[in-house]
Order: sequence, then C-alpha cells, then structure tokens
Amino acid sequence: MQVYFNFAYNPVYDFTVGQLNLYHKLQQRCVERLELKENDRVLCVGLGTGNEISHILKMNKSVSIVGVDYSCNALRKAHKKALAWDKKIEVLPMDARHLEFTEGIFDKVLCIHVTDFIEEREKVTEEILRVLKDGGRFVITYPSKKEGANMAFNLLRDNICHNIDSGSHRIPAISKSLAQILAGIVYLPLFLRPNKAFSYQELHMIISGLTTGNFQIEEYPLYNDFIAYGTK
Repeated sequence: MQVYFNFAYNPVYDFTVGQLNLYHKLQQRCVERLELKENDRVLCVGLGTGNEISHILKMNKSVSIVGVDYSCNALRKAHKKALAWDKKIEVLPMDARHLEFTEGIFDKVLCIHVTDFIEEREKVTEEILRVLKDGGRFVITYPSKKEGANMAFNLLRDNICHNIDSGSHRIPAISKSLAQILAGIVYLPLFLRPNKAFSYQELHMIISGLTTGNFQIEEYPLYNDFIAYGTK
C-alpha cells in the first residue's frame, strides 16, 4: 500500500482531488472547527501533500504544525508547501494507528480523509485522543453511508460551476473539471476495497466510548462525510 501511495496516488493528487472546490470547502470547515489559538501545537494525522496547511496558516500563523503520514514522498511536498508560507513544520513518517508520541502533548489534532482508507478506525480515533491534551480539540472526518456512485457526478458538477464562477468560459471549465476527475482513475483501487462507512449512531457510539469530553458529529452533505469534533 505504501508503494501505491508513493507512486500512484500522491503524484496526481494535487491536480486532481486536491483541486476540487468541495474538498477545499471541507478542509476549511474542518480547520474552522479546530478553533486555533496563539501558539497551539497542532498535529495533522495523514497530512499527505499538505493541502490543509494553507487553511491552518490563514487562520493562525503562530501555531506549530507536526504532520505525519504513511508516505515520505507526500510529506516532502507538504514541507515545501509550508516553506512557501514562510513556515517550517515538522514532518514524520508514521502509521496513524500507532502514533509515536507520548500522551497528551498536542493542543489540537486534525485528521481529514484518513479513516476512509484504514480499516481500524477505532484505533486511529483512540490514538488521536491519546496524544491530545485534556481539554484539547480534535477534528476527524469519517465516511458516511450516503457515499455512492453519484458522488463523482456531484463533485464534477460543483467544480464546473466553481470554475465558471471564477472566470473560466464554459468549455474550458468543463474540460478542466473532467481532466481532474478522470485523472483520478488512479484512485480506483481504493474505491474497490471493502470499507465500512458509518451511520451517525455507530459513529457516536465509538467516540463516546473513547472520550468523556464534549463532541459533536456534523453531517457534511457536500462531500458525504461526517465531521466529528470536540474536546477530550
């Protein structure tokens, strides 16, 4: 799987899914839910190529960021993106199921679209809460059972509208959006993997079993995800 992410998934990510308008909106919503404060130490689990970095630094440039991911190639890209913001971040190759940090050292933890690809979602959630300080905030996305075959069509339609609204003519907007979606054919092996999506009740039961802190689960219909956020 690491070979697949290094040589198939990540090389095309930034000009396919990474460019989709709805995905940027999802990232922005998740970062807003972190409620960043001055000098927060933020852990990004599954940082990938680092597209959430710009959203974090727009909110608060004083935070320190630590990013972990399975792919070293992706982390190198993330590090460069942070440098473009005049910001140095720490990036570490690491498995989200076994975070190599001591307990309670992060003020905030962000995890976007990692549980879509890992079977042991409870273990990932448990590890995130373990490394979070008491009273610290977490934001984690989980796949919803509403995901389906119409998702690609919704992403395509929204991206065409976004490109037109941004000043592109209709034909170039359609061509650009189709290219982004079709280039994403490299993601097909992931979609074919058996993976369990959650209902609201199932997800609530899992998180409430791992923390006594206050949390909420927001259904995010634009991307057919759940956003779980709250305090430890």
